Amino acid sequence: MSDDCRCGLPTCDECSIAAWMHDFAAIDDREHILPNASIVWLKAQLLQQTRTVDRAARPMTIVQTSAYVFVAACWTMLLSWKWDAVVAWANTLTPSRFLLTAIGNSTATSLTMTFFMVVALLSSATVMLALHTILAED
Repeated sequence: MSDDCRCGLPTCDECSIAAWMHDFAAIDDREHILPNASIVWLKAQLLQQTRTVDRAARPMTIVQTSAYVFVAACWTMLLSWKWDAVVAWANTLTPSRFLLTAIGNSTATSLTMTFFMVVALLSSATVMLALHTILAED
């Protein structure tokens, strides 16, 4: 007679099956054990705060994206406006042209002071946008 048997028989199938079922039910068959409820709550709070920050920063993100598009459009318009003059100026950046300029046989390009002021302005705007993007990540 076994100690686990409730019926008192030496070989009770019902008791051995009941013991096996009890052992089988105690086996944890989940691949991942559920995390602690406090950890789940903490992660939910962090996600909610992240969504709140994203929602608050959305107008600034829209302004920043619009500024990037505006500066890119300005660069495109500027370069398409004076493309021939820029190419002619770039072609003068050769050693033979430097010698001709030193001698006095130079051909003037049509890049005006306004062009260089717009280049300086757009360069400053591009650098400011890049710095804002880099510093705003922190």
